[in-house]
Amino acid sequence: MTTGGAKALTAFLAGGDAGANKAFQEIVETLPVAVYATDAEGRLTYFNGAAKKLSGGTPELGTDKWCVTWKIFLPDGTLLPHDQCPMALALRGVTVPNGIECVAERPNGTRFWFMPYPAVLRDAEGRIVGCVNVLVDITDRKNAEIEARDQFRTIIETTPECVKIVARDGTLLFMNPQGLEMVGAASAEAIAGTNVYDLITPEDRDRFREFNERICRGERGSMEFDIVSLQGVRRNMESHAAPLQYVDGSRVQLAITHDISERKRAERAGLLLRAIVDSSDDAIISKNLNGIITSWNQSAERLFGYTAAEAVGRSVTMLIPDDRLDEEPKILSRLCRGERLDHFETIRRRKDGTLLDISLTISPIRDERGTIIGASKIARDISDRKRAEAMLLASDKRFRELANAIPHIVWTADAEGHIDYFNDRWYEFTSQSRDSQTPSTLESILRPDDVSRSRETWAEAIKSGEPHSTEYRFWDDRQHRWRWFMTRAVPIRDGADRIVKWFGTCTDIDDHKRVEEDLFRANQDLEQFAFSASHDLQEPLRTVKVYSELLVKRYGGAFDEDARQYVKYLQSGAIHMEALLRDLLTYAQLMKLDMPTETTDANEALQAALANLAGAIVQSGAMINSAPLPAVRVHGTHLQQLFQNLIGNAIKYRSPERVPSITVRAERENGQWIFAVSDNGIGIAPEYKETVFTIFKRLHGRDQYSGSGIGLAICQRIVERYDGRIWVESEPGAGSTFRWTLLG
Repeated sequence: MTTGGAKALTAFLAGGDAGANKAFQEIVETLPVAVYATDAEGRLTYFNGAAKKLSGGTPELGTDKWCVTWKIFLPDGTLLPHDQCPMALALRGVTVPNGIECVAERPNGTRFWFMPYPAVLRDAEGRIVGCVNVLVDITDRKNAEIEARDQFRTIIETTPECVKIVARDGTLLFMNPQGLEMVGAASAEAIAGTNVYDLITPEDRDRFREFNERICRGERGSMEFDIVSLQGVRRNMESHAAPLQYVDGSRVQLAITHDISERKRAERAGLLLRAIVDSSDDAIISKNLNGIITSWNQSAERLFGYTAAEAVGRSVTMLIPDDRLDEEPKILSRLCRGERLDHFETIRRRKDGTLLDISLTISPIRDERGTIIGASKIARDISDRKRAEAMLLASDKRFRELANAIPHIVWTADAEGHIDYFNDRWYEFTSQSRDSQTPSTLESILRPDDVSRSRETWAEAIKSGEPHSTEYRFWDDRQHRWRWFMTRAVPIRDGADRIVKWFGTCTDIDDHKRVEEDLFRANQDLEQFAFSASHDLQEPLRTVKVYSELLVKRYGGAFDEDARQYVKYLQSGAIHMEALLRDLLTYAQLMKLDMPTETTDANEALQAALANLAGAIVQSGAMINSAPLPAVRVHGTHLQQLFQNLIGNAIKYRSPERVPSITVRAERENGQWIFAVSDNGIGIAPEYKETVFTIFKRLHGRDQYSGSGIGLAICQRIVERYDGRIWVESEPGAGSTFRWTLLG
């Protein structure tokens, strides 16, 4: 306080000049603010009426100290001792800043907000002699602020959006309950001090940091970004933010953020649907219940020639020929009843006036309440199919003429398998009348014990849409016996890949069947012969062998050289004949085994063959090399015999100039395995590469190489048993490679 002011107030408080004091007192008493004064020890020396009214009581001069109020509280509700009040601090020489706010409580319990303005009084020497305090009542303003703050908090806490305050460094300062729910926090404490950047997905984090910087610099803005909640759930968010400035001048981001995940999903679904619609080969059009076109995809533009700009907003009747305009009211009527039209075939008109055969599928469009508001129409061009059908009808006569020229029974059936046509061969074979009222069927001449199988296979073909083929017996009315026929049928499909017809033939295979039966009997006879030969002829051969050995043993000393040679021929012939009969039996029995249901490991079959050839391998010093071999669907004994015969031949027909080297390998090619046994033996002349597999075929005399001449014939029969092929690649003097194919 200034020296002059202090003197005037000191004089007034000390009771100096009565006239001046009275005038000054009247002025202070009329002030609307509370004014009171104390001495240097803080005892009250004066208070005006406004101070008495504000405090709610009458202070005692000279007794009460420091303030006129009963109790004082800080803004946070902490009780402030009187000796710590602003007046007491000022008397102790502490500078009290202007603008502080306090709460005082009256004796009756009511409270009021005030702002103190204490000023010390000093004498001429500068000593504190007292203090004057002015209390400004700010209760109305503070109540308004509190009410506004409560209203704002209520709004913040009840809004369905996330409201948050973010510091410039990204610290999350505040988030309302709805925001806590969005980020998966159970309470505000769960994210207290959290950096908001930690919730932003990595790909959006830098953009959001830049966005926050701009807002804290004073700009406003909006941004879409993704967050990952505390539970790991990804959400699409959109923020509208503005700067919020504190009293100290610093700015933070105040943002309202809402979850747009559903909207984004809907947008993505809409984009996907639009892409599907635009990429469809069919025209997709929507219209309202007045028939006005509301959408038009690219295929509609290609099909009808109108662009979307030309079509949308116009009546769909622009596509309908005049003679078919009555179709549209009927279609709209059915749509209003909630009905759907499937594959309605009609004619529509292009922009250039040409007509199209189309198939329409029309469905009602409903709003969120289920009310029908329009229709979606899919239009497919079936002009090609219609032309094909017309051509098919036009060619029916030519088809019948061709069918009647074929030496087989020809028939057709509808999509359900009911026969609707037979050619002339049928009526010639069955002696049935073409004009009969009873429809002709294959079952009418089918052998009874073939009927069930025929029905099952035909029903399966109708169900699967796959070609049908089976064999059964028809009654031949001319020869009065059953004849075997092969029946085949293939489906005929339209442009939509739907079966519209079946085309079938019945081919007489009776002669072929008889040949098969004769061949079967011949094989049985051959097998029986081989069995008899191997058993019935073995006995006399054994007799020859035994007695020739006894003859040599007992009378060999009396034989001359010619006699001994004759006996040797006799024994050699018996041994050769015995081996020949054994190989012949093997050859005949190769077809006895049924086709295997499981695969055989070729490595195991090879090892078994090598074990049987161990003596010959050791004697010849042969080197056997083998790459890993596959498993194939062949009987193990057959595969073993293949390896044994071919490796045995490689050892037998070895070159006298080098150690036998034999390699076994297999390669995958065109869905089958190609096995190979290669050697470095004497080789085979080119003219014998085909005949070498003939039974009893020998390229060398028995005096050079032993054997029956059946080994390679057995190999060929085994391979052909499994629908394979065997051949030889050879160069005389350089070795041979026998190759054969087997299915894996």
